[in-house]
Amino acid sequence: MTALTDGPVGSGLLRFVLPILAGNILQQLYNSIDAMIIGRFVGENALGAIGVSQPIISVVLALVIGLGIGEEILLGQYVGRGDQKSVKQVFDTLFTAVMLLSLAVAVCGFFATPILLQAIHTQPEQMEDAAAYLRIIFLGIPGIAGYNTMSGAIRASGNSKAPLVFLMICTVLNGGLDLWMVQGLGMGVEGAAVATVVAQMISFVMCTLYANRYYPIVRYDIRRLDLSAKMLRRGARCAIPASIQQCAVSVGMLLLQVVVNDLGASAVTAYTIGSRIDSFASAPIVNIGQALGIFTSQNLGAGKPERVKEGKKYCLLWAFAVGGILLVLLWGFGADMARFFGAEGETVTMAMWYVRILSLGYFIAGYFTVVEGLIRGTGNTLVPMANTITGYWAIRLPAAMLLSAPLGYIGVWLAVPVGWTFEFILILWYYHSKRFQRSLSEWTMGEDCYE
Repeated sequence: MTALTDGPVGSGLLRFVLPILAGNILQQLYNSIDAMIIGRFVGENALGAIGVSQPIISVVLALVIGLGIGEEILLGQYVGRGDQKSVKQVFDTLFTAVMLLSLAVAVCGFFATPILLQAIHTQPEQMEDAAAYLRIIFLGIPGIAGYNTMSGAIRASGNSKAPLVFLMICTVLNGGLDLWMVQGLGMGVEGAAVATVVAQMISFVMCTLYANRYYPIVRYDIRRLDLSAKMLRRGARCAIPASIQQCAVSVGMLLLQVVVNDLGASAVTAYTIGSRIDSFASAPIVNIGQALGIFTSQNLGAGKPERVKEGKKYCLLWAFAVGGILLVLLWGFGADMARFFGAEGETVTMAMWYVRILSLGYFIAGYFTVVEGLIRGTGNTLVPMANTITGYWAIRLPAAMLLSAPLGYIGVWLAVPVGWTFEFILILWYYHSKRFQRSLSEWTMGEDCYE
């Protein structure tokens, strides 16, 4: 285990953040390879079919990965405390739960695919491709959930480099398989889905073999599991709000997809492309918040809350710097990025304005993402959950429906930073409240944190 509880805060945190950032960018590239290859070699309708499927996939993954988020929080705190027995119990219990849940979701999702696509008003010309793609992805859910949970355990132990290496290998493999199956074999969207599932499963296997060999504290041996009902309850207390938060994001995107679907096929494709670009652009900010969460959990577990506040200052500085860079890049080169994904004509303009409008809000998104990471690291996942639900459901969706009538697709795009603004206001108020500041200063690791 590698603790983040000693040494200079800025340099140590930066060394931890950078591999996570590189890994997330690779993950976004991994997810976007399908879109780029389908857009160039199959066509816009097929690309839109992948985009329609993505919100459903995100909702499903949020359910099974939520337990993994609870695992990271608890593991980080027990690593900081030096309690190896509890680390082993947390990992064995929550990893087993994730795998069982993912298997159930894979089976149910495979058979429910047509119903799910009809429920979100999928365009008729995209239905067949969307169903073929989504069914295959559902079958790969156990591998995707397994990799995310296993790599999260390694990160919570203080090692953010190993998952990056495995992801680099599998991103290259995914790209090669995509080209071969889509262009070479002419399998279309089904080929892209198979490539994604195979590459992700290989990544999961590699990550598991590495952890079993070099991290005995999180070795997963089905014959020697140390399962604990108490750890399952504690993990659930962290994981359920985190899972609901992830679902709130995904369901919010899915419901926004419904609004976009009613604007026509070009808007659907533009939203797909814009969302892919946004995934790349926002990755640094998301990962800075994620790293601060693990840093917070370890340092609070070690009884060093002063390091947490110092870490927050560095993370906010980095997030604001990223926001400034994104503003310049997306405003200046948004159209070129859309064309890179295979967009043409009106779709280019729609996607360009999507990323331009989002670029104006990355500063405020950076603030609440970083602070939510800190709050989550304390074991409090309820506040980030409530903040996300408010921003996505109470603000963004009504704004999209109201603004789409007079402004069309521009109104839907504007609803995104409107929701971010309310999330920023709420998290700013909570973080500076006397209650939270007092609890952060006095925080110590103990059983009462979970009971």
